[in-house]
Amino acid sequence: MAMTLYELGGKKNFRYCPFCWRSLMALKHKGFDDFDRISVYYRDRTPIAFTDQDRVPVLVDGDHWVSDSWDIAKYLEDTYPGRPTLFGDPVGRANAQFISAWVLQLHKPFLTAILMWDAYQHLDPADRSWWRADREARFGKLENYKHGREESILEWRKLLSPFRVTLSEQPFLGGHAPAYADYIVFGSFQWARCVSKLELLETDDPIFIWRDRLLDLFDGFARAAPHASA
Repeated sequence: MAMTLYELGGKKNFRYCPFCWRSLMALKHKGFDDFDRISVYYRDRTPIAFTDQDRVPVLVDGDHWVSDSWDIAKYLEDTYPGRPTLFGDPVGRANAQFISAWVLQLHKPFLTAILMWDAYQHLDPADRSWWRADREARFGKLENYKHGREESILEWRKLLSPFRVTLSEQPFLGGHAPAYADYIVFGSFQWARCVSKLELLETDDPIFIWRDRLLDLFDGFARAAPHASA
């Protein structure tokens, strides 16, 4: 029986959630190509009502389900140890958890603010009123995030220095081959690519080159996804 991944959907079936992309890349890394993808929307969580919670991604594997991208990665690693490893060893798993915490710091407030307006544009129309009210209660008027983003990008790039230094010495966070730590960071860059035409990186940046490697993995699976510049 094929697995099913429930993921956040946007307008015209856009799939841009950074956490869902972590799980998509983890599934492909583990060699699972035959899995179903079902969209879940902010205002309609009925597809995952069977979980008694409202967070995506949700992975269903036979009669078992698991939510949260980190728990999905652990489930895939522990349930299918004979397939390519996501972590390598317990140290790799612990390091990936650190990377996950670091990426959240990159998101808030910096990347979230840079992409707020663009993300709004890619919502399913039925979600927009709810999403606007929810985000404006936390961040203020969405229109405040339409301008001045180029300067914010320059500041945000400085925060990536540890990542940039690492990639100057090796092609992936996992070393010579990608690991789940790479997919954690890549999820955020794929989110940005899906919703925005803004150039977050310069083309000679080691991170830009790394992102291209990730886009080309699994026969260009992530590169083929609908994105803002298409």
